[in-house]
Amino acid sequence: MPLNKLVETCYDYSEIHKLREQILDRMQEDHHKTLMMAAPADGVGQTALVCLLGINIVRFASMRVLLVDLNMRFPALHQVFGREQEVGFAEVVEGDFDWKKVIKKTDYHNLFTITAGKGTSTISSFLNRSLLQDRIEAMKPFFDLIIFDTSPLLIQNKNNIDPSLLSLICDMAVLVVRYKHSTSGQLEASFRAIPEQGSKLKGVVYNQNFA
Repeated sequence: MPLNKLVETCYDYSEIHKLREQILDRMQEDHHKTLMMAAPADGVGQTALVCLLGINIVRFASMRVLLVDLNMRFPALHQVFGREQEVGFAEVVEGDFDWKKVIKKTDYHNLFTITAGKGTSTISSFLNRSLLQDRIEAMKPFFDLIIFDTSPLLIQNKNNIDPSLLSLICDMAVLVVRYKHSTSGQLEASFRAIPEQGSKLKGVVYNQNFA
């Protein structure tokens, strides 16, 4: 089923309700606002889960949610919500645009997105923790929850915002793996790829349905 069809019926999936409750319980208990959804490799259904979770939260938890596409390898949030890829987060970190000017509304009340943008092919060469943290901290007062869709933990390329770096800044990380697709070796390597002994990693989603 196309991703945009999946998100239209997200309220039908009981597992999405459970995922929402578990994540929000943990984040609200610790007064956290930023969530990183990561995966070992491509093709595990991570973006589908980010979208389904975001829509489920605005529908059933009445929160103001921002989804941010940081998968510069294969950006997809703009496709799901029928928006243009540019201008987006790449232009924000390059200093060309204020983050408020690149926010795009979705068809769901209180759900917003910042697309990946186009940017240059060497974002990683000048992006550091301080710069990324400043941009993210500026967003926090305007939303109840910010969810980041990242590129794979185990695949590196120049046009990328390093998910390991992002994990140092986000309050919490969730790893998405796929049934009969992700290996135990990838899972172990993903744990090691998240710094600070994986202390930000609070759960693993074993995905069988959305890819």
